[in-house]
Amino acid sequence: MAAHDRPIQSKVTIKQHPLHPMVVVFPTSFLISTVVTDVLFWWRGEPLWAYMSFWLTAAGFGIGVVAAILGFIDFVQLRQVRRHVAGWSHFIVAIMALSLAGANVQLRIDDPIGAVLPWGIVTSTVMMILVVITGWLGGTLTFRHGIGTYSHELDAGGDESAAPVED
Repeated sequence: MAAHDRPIQSKVTIKQHPLHPMVVVFPTSFLISTVVTDVLFWWRGEPLWAYMSFWLTAAGFGIGVVAAILGFIDFVQLRQVRRHVAGWSHFIVAIMALSLAGANVQLRIDDPIGAVLPWGIVTSTVMMILVVITGWLGGTLTFRHGIGTYSHELDAGGDESAAPVED
């Protein structure tokens, strides 16, 4: 069995389910949605969309910090993650995206409406691109390298060839 075929269990789990991939879906969706609400504000001119952009960015940044801490614990504790270019790339691009999200919050905090054009929408677009790249690299770590996965034999010491459990 090749090294990349063996599951590499996350260090931060609840009943073997890794927390980083569970938490990261929220900032990912929030930060990507910010571009949509920025464009809707630009198109419609309704302040609601500018306020939505602010709150999506703020929530994406806040929960993104939590996801980053969880991912950093695995990055530090799992030597196998640091062996892959995708691990380092995911780490660096995620920090860039999170930094840009923080800057985006700072940009909007005093005037969510006035901040959208032009710099809010530019910042959101670049942030979205970085979030997509980060997600792609995270998927590479999971699906190609087996990071954050586990085998059924880890469940209860059972036989891996046992019948699958019905959901």
